[in-house]
Amino acid sequence: MKKKVLSALLSMAMVAGVITGCGGQATQSAADQLEAEGVEEIPVAETQEETTEAEAPAAEATELDLSQQVDLVFYVMGDAPQDEELVEAALNEKLLEKCNATVDMQFSTWTDFQQKYANEITAQSADLIYIANWLNYGQLASSGAFEELDEMLDTVAPDLKALVGDANLNMCKVGGKIYAVPNTWAEYVCNGVKYREDLRAKYDLPVPDSLENLEAYLLGIKENDPSQGLLTVTTEESQGLKTGFDAAWALNFKYNWVANNGLDYGLAANYDSPSDVYDYWYSDDFVDDMKTMKRWADEGFWSKSALSDTNNSDAYKNGLCVAEVAGQNPNKQITAIADFENAGEGWESAYVAYGETNGVIYPGHATQNGTAIVRGCKDPERALLVLQAMLCDDEINAIVQYGIKGTHYDVADGIYKNLQEEAGETPTFPYEGFNTWNLRNGETKLPQKTDVKLQEMFDKYADLGAKTKFPNVNIYDGFSENYDSYSAERSAVSNVMRQYLAPLEAGLVDDVDAAVEEFRDKMKEAGIDKCREEYTKQWIAYCEEYDYK
Repeated sequence: MKKKVLSALLSMAMVAGVITGCGGQATQSAADQLEAEGVEEIPVAETQEETTEAEAPAAEATELDLSQQVDLVFYVMGDAPQDEELVEAALNEKLLEKCNATVDMQFSTWTDFQQKYANEITAQSADLIYIANWLNYGQLASSGAFEELDEMLDTVAPDLKALVGDANLNMCKVGGKIYAVPNTWAEYVCNGVKYREDLRAKYDLPVPDSLENLEAYLLGIKENDPSQGLLTVTTEESQGLKTGFDAAWALNFKYNWVANNGLDYGLAANYDSPSDVYDYWYSDDFVDDMKTMKRWADEGFWSKSALSDTNNSDAYKNGLCVAEVAGQNPNKQITAIADFENAGEGWESAYVAYGETNGVIYPGHATQNGTAIVRGCKDPERALLVLQAMLCDDEINAIVQYGIKGTHYDVADGIYKNLQEEAGETPTFPYEGFNTWNLRNGETKLPQKTDVKLQEMFDKYADLGAKTKFPNVNIYDGFSENYDSYSAERSAVSNVMRQYLAPLEAGLVDDVDAAVEEFRDKMKEAGIDKCREEYTKQWIAYCEEYDYK
């Protein structure tokens, strides 16, 4: 029997986060848009267990009855382009020809999009829907929000299954079942340090490619130009398991962790032994690292009022700081290059990923950008056939992603160019104008001019990632925590983090040893042990399910 979506499926929480911004830079991941919105997650109020059934033999492909036209709703994130109707008409002309179906593209907009997304799920008003790990794909799938796709991929969309590949589809499994189809473009959103290369060269400083070299780089600029700002930090009020202070992210140069800043609750695990969880907050390393943060604070690397200052997201762009160490990724480096060119000050931005030093680098998880069929879809098989056409058919995919050739775009030397931008006009259908990051086809995706440099970075990271234990596999972002049984303790731990951990990370304490001891005591009082015990069970079970050992 098909599961019904629980009526009280979702509750919304606006969070100031450290997720990475889509928008104008078309090659950026969908999750990037959320940094400006400050959203960490969409928590699920209730979940129901999935039962893992024995694998059945693959079903043979069947030919669908296409005699009746089916009109589908496809729900995506963000704002609609001006020429939505024009491009939709061209798209539907092709879909009617090949699938006898149409799609009505519906857009969340970035205003109150969490609530709107929840409404689409609970009301089952959409047929196809954009999914992502930052929209709690795992919890939604386990609660019955989406159709199971395992058998349908074999019978309805074998070409789609072959294009995406078993490895990527397996990463979309929840409880042993596939509920989404990811895009096929490997996007590296690895974090690192973005820095002023012109100042490094001017003062003959080391490349900040390690914790020690980053410190030497900042000290060198301080010595040569005492009035120059060095680091700005995230100072927005934060919820969830975050402190609101991000300079400690630079510690990722030091550790071979499965995720930036480790697992939650001060736990950590090396990428090459992820099921072996150890305690960072109660280790000597943690004490040493907090002393490093205090030394940096005492050197004036950031403001003494860092925990209360208003966040300035344009500080690097405007030359008010020389480096950013958290939430930075290759796409943001490409944006910085363009910003500096436009500024005309002779500034130069460079970027080094933490993985270039700690040896762990991988592309975004398969669930970073994907598509699901909403439970209650009017015709799930036809919806999957349409999804296959939109991702696999070159002509249809080009319309979806770029608009109408000759009207909105053209191709020169293999590079996409927007005709309206070339004419100095505002594009009525920009690159990926439907915000369908979930429909990127890695084999046919047209690069923009800025993608040339970006792809060079991706190629370098792919070579590094190929040398890891799990070659180019993001083993962390498929994990979805269920904290229903310890939500009160989790909330208390979060409060302690903001009150006691944030000042430690900011180096704004007089005695690091005493502050660490107080932080640890407060964590015990808050119930950290219960959180860790349950979290660790879930994490190890996840590692065992996907054979990440």
